[in-house]
Amino acid sequence: MNKFQPLFFIMALLATITLIGTGIAIAYRHVPAIVGSLIAFFGVMGLSFSLKKKKKR
Repeated sequence: MNKFQPLFFIMALLATITLIGTGIAIAYRHVPAIVGSLIAFFGVMGLSFSLKKKKKR
């Protein structure tokens, strides 16, 4: 097993929270919130992947 990495755990939690926010925004049919949470999701995931790539080097 790998060591616990709190930074990546927090990033995964943030990505999960943004997806939950997307679901809630869809339920309320609030288009700006849907778009905002999807943009936040892609931002968090992009940052996570870039940090992981830098860490592997």
